[in-house]
Amino acid sequence: MNDIPTTCGFCSCGCALYIEPKQSGLGIKGLCPSTTHPVSTGRLCIKGWNVTPALIRTDRLQTPLIKKDGEFQPASWDEAFEVTANALRKIISESGPGAIGVIGSAKTTNEECYLLAKFARSVIATPNVDSACRFYDASLVPALMETTGVPASQIEIGSLESAGSMLIVGANVMEQLPHIGSRIQDAVENGCKVIAVDPRKSRLAPQASLFLHPKPGSDLTWIRALLKTIFDRKLYAETAPQMPGFEELRASLDDVVVGVVPQVCGIELEAIAEAASIMSQNKPCVVMFGLGILQQQDSTLLVKALSDIALLLGGSVMPLRGQNNAQGSCDMGLLRGYLPGYDSVEDPNARAKWEAHWACTIPPEPGMSAVQMVQGGIKALLVFGENVALSAPNTEQTISALEKLEFLAVSDLYLTETAQWANVVFPACSFLEKDGTFTNIERRVQRVRKMVEPIGESRSDLEIIAGLASAFGKQMSTEPSSVMDEIAANVPLYANVSYERLDSEWGLPWTPGEVTPRLAPIHASNLQLEDAEYLFYLIASRINFHTQTGTTAVRSTVLSREYPDSVVELNPADAERLKLRPGRVVRVSSRAGSVTRRLSVSDAIPQGCVHVPHYFGGDSANMLADGECDPVSGVPVYKGLPVKVEAV
Repeated sequence: MNDIPTTCGFCSCGCALYIEPKQSGLGIKGLCPSTTHPVSTGRLCIKGWNVTPALIRTDRLQTPLIKKDGEFQPASWDEAFEVTANALRKIISESGPGAIGVIGSAKTTNEECYLLAKFARSVIATPNVDSACRFYDASLVPALMETTGVPASQIEIGSLESAGSMLIVGANVMEQLPHIGSRIQDAVENGCKVIAVDPRKSRLAPQASLFLHPKPGSDLTWIRALLKTIFDRKLYAETAPQMPGFEELRASLDDVVVGVVPQVCGIELEAIAEAASIMSQNKPCVVMFGLGILQQQDSTLLVKALSDIALLLGGSVMPLRGQNNAQGSCDMGLLRGYLPGYDSVEDPNARAKWEAHWACTIPPEPGMSAVQMVQGGIKALLVFGENVALSAPNTEQTISALEKLEFLAVSDLYLTETAQWANVVFPACSFLEKDGTFTNIERRVQRVRKMVEPIGESRSDLEIIAGLASAFGKQMSTEPSSVMDEIAANVPLYANVSYERLDSEWGLPWTPGEVTPRLAPIHASNLQLEDAEYLFYLIASRINFHTQTGTTAVRSTVLSREYPDSVVELNPADAERLKLRPGRVVRVSSRAGSVTRRLSVSDAIPQGCVHVPHYFGGDSANMLADGECDPVSGVPVYKGLPVKVEAV
């Protein structure tokens, strides 16, 4: 077994693990977690144990593919680069660089994310640069930039066990982020009071002192009522009145009528008062939120409101991001409207700085988001490491848009639902086959190390991006450490990061520097979710046997066996009212699409709601989304959608 660990590539916790390749043939003989790593502490989740070996398989892409006469043909790397470069040059000459979009991945390394942003802006010169975070959690960036000043967690994972109270909203944390879940358990054993908020009863329930079950779509109402209660009862920290925005926030809550909460949200007034009391009396307070918040309409406003709660109480915020390098991809500027280090493209000084670094001209407009790119409006698209056909809203519409592109190039491990529509497919390496860094949920920058040789002719995304740049006559480094040195020299957040330092420690959390937190006003929203025909509300979630779009998880024999069938869940009373028996095939439909699954009943699902867990092979709740987005961040609305349930 290798005596130097790498970093797991399946969630944002960032566990360290050791790998033992097979001495002959393809595959992994064994793996084990590091016992001294501050996150893994000798443990891995079911995905870490079982999906990691499943990455090294013969059904991986092993050579570049070029589509000729509707069929994929193996090609050399030089030919694949040449075909791609020529197609992009043609589109640039005819329609300009703004006709090209670039979507990166929150699963690739920091170095790859940085180089892709640099390639898009300095070689292609397109403003349309974004990452898969747009489909998941990008709303936290503008919200936290305005409030805490830190578009990331304010605390480290190890600090959670010392929390006095926690407010955890919209997060199936015990299943999706098990190492965060274990720290929550440790905190509860130490006396921490947990307030869980979720429409359905999750595995967080045994840890909760108080579990609130709001109606889907009502979060802003109960959160504003909670803020109003904190103000009215003067439960805020002694220093809170000196914070910028204190009076503006207070004034924005003048129209709050706390008495409507039971009717609108399904939460009793006593529970709101109890939650405020628990957090104010049990410090320090940590506020966490997951995709249940981050994929709603008005998600940016909701994140600001939850951040206000933490700031008022003198506490901390920890957004529960999902993908392994979601934090790093945003840090590297692989995000619409931002340059590395969260410099805004609309800031002329920031543009001048990066134009000097990259020897290019950067357009001042933010460009198109990943959602907008897959909905049409561009002629060519480059996708690195993301199966957008499944992660984007309205699968049918997304595939139709991909089919209409003049040119599509995809870099991935497998011939995914997205890659099937490509003109050129690049076979990429997994995190086990390359060097680099990931940045985890607590801002910890950690080494990713090559554990096995690349499968077939596959290359790292760093090499693929550099190869494309070379086809345009531009030279970019293929050495990860050199790219990190460039990042450290130009991105202040990473100024103290070097491979030498990372190799001598268990990673290094970047420090935010000097920031001034500010309370944001939280006004009421005109959100309307009711639909006379679609009378149920959708609860979509990810469970512990599933990761991301399921492309890699489905290839694990263990996970496929443990999660063999896709189901939908209804409350028993709703199933009886609809005369539907468990095991019957039902269709869940929205105005955008439908999924067909077998019915299961559960008291954990509130009446009037239907739970659709994500599954493998494209059977995704995302098919029900219509493309509506949060107006600020552009993150699609996947939660609380009006749907109907009927027998097939």
